[in-house]
Amino acid sequence: MAGKGNRRSLKALIFLAVLLVLALGGYLVGRYFEEHSVKETRSQMTEGFGKFEEKIYKGDTYYKKTGLTTLLLMGVDRQSEGAQYLYRDGGQADFLLLLVIDHEGKTVRQLQVERDTIARVHVLTILGQEGGHMNMQICLSHGYGANQRECAENTIEAVSHYLDNLGIDLFMAVDYSAVATINDMLGGVTVTLKDDFGTPDMRAGQTLRLQGKQAETFVRSRMSVGDGTNASRQLRQREWLDGAKALMREKLDADPNFFGSMLDAMGDRLVTNASRGRLINEFNAAFGYEQTEVEQIPGEYSIGRDGFMEYHTAPDDVTQWVLKAAYRPAKNEEQE
Repeated sequence: MAGKGNRRSLKALIFLAVLLVLALGGYLVGRYFEEHSVKETRSQMTEGFGKFEEKIYKGDTYYKKTGLTTLLLMGVDRQSEGAQYLYRDGGQADFLLLLVIDHEGKTVRQLQVERDTIARVHVLTILGQEGGHMNMQICLSHGYGANQRECAENTIEAVSHYLDNLGIDLFMAVDYSAVATINDMLGGVTVTLKDDFGTPDMRAGQTLRLQGKQAETFVRSRMSVGDGTNASRQLRQREWLDGAKALMREKLDADPNFFGSMLDAMGDRLVTNASRGRLINEFNAAFGYEQTEVEQIPGEYSIGRDGFMEYHTAPDDVTQWVLKAAYRPAKNEEQE
């Protein structure tokens, strides 16, 4: 009996030993695969669900608003029609208007960026090689690129960097030659001329409904009109825009597809990174929101060493505009 008991005890010990070996082996195999498998990358959520892009300014924290679309409208002045030459002949972005469309607040902020604003611009050599960055008039940013799309994207980079790295979602670069088409589709924008434009049909003091080429002349001419400054031209551009927006509302009320027809009419004179449907949706929504007056960041004009006009703004003024247009104070949420 004792022999059988010993054998049972031995078998029990062997069984326990096997269990221990299996358990240890399972643990070691598990550790091996854990250490040699692809690990999941974890990081703190600074953006995404429940978090917001933040900016700290003078010790205060601001969160970027949600439901925003930023859209940059460019009026491109190309001196000569036809093919582009090399990498530095994309024309100038003489008109720059940023729309900050707040779909939650149902508002649209409008900022006209002075074309003579001195900003950091990415440049290329005449052969398209990397040329680094230079401070120059921001309108010249559109001159660099192998095609009109690259030129527009270069302007986006310059404007975004100038505006305290505010992201720009969409752009529409419209050649000035399309202004006449837009104007006539709207039925002609009515303006009052404060200066002579060198033609019998456009004299100072006249109030007229612009037709065809007159509209392009009104928003494009500079050196030969009045004091020849871009500041004066910007006032004319805003006058035309105000009239165009009022007519656009009337057209959209009568035909919700009107803006799409306008896009089609511009053809290849429009360069954009947005789909036709996206642009139609954004503009139809924007025309139903409250629109602020066109703003401009305060600055000072001076003549540069090259003899050309320069417009200089203070970084604090730029940041403050961006914060008001695209951010909200974090402390307001903490107090709620």
